[in-house]
Amino acid sequence: MTHPVRPARLPTGAAPLADITVSTADDSTVVAVSGDLDSSSADTFFEHTVTAIAQSPGGVIADLGAVTFCSCRGLSVLLAADHTARLAEVSFTVLALHRAVLRPLRLLGLDRTLDVRLVPLPRKELS
Repeated sequence: MTHPVRPARLPTGAAPLADITVSTADDSTVVAVSGDLDSSSADTFFEHTVTAIAQSPGGVIADLGAVTFCSCRGLSVLLAADHTARLAEVSFTVLALHRAVLRPLRLLGLDRTLDVRLVPLPRKELS
């Protein structure tokens, strides 16, 4: 029996250095992060992404176009979200525009595992 992967929670006393927004674009849900995707924000990003996967059969896009730093923890939750999406048979795309995300994805070969796109998306806020 296969179960969704849930990344382990790391204790942290620091306030998140990222803003996370959820919006729609066409028939997909976009979970956008700006700032640092690290241990202070990764769990919140993962929770929003898993909720979007459950509620958006049209697909989920992780918009990391405004991420200035991506830690190993951030990469871990991207893989866990991708795994969860595959189990739910929902497409999961990572939008990455800057070196802070692209370099670790490429160095670890995750750009071959994840569906990584380099094209910005228009944003429409949910009401």
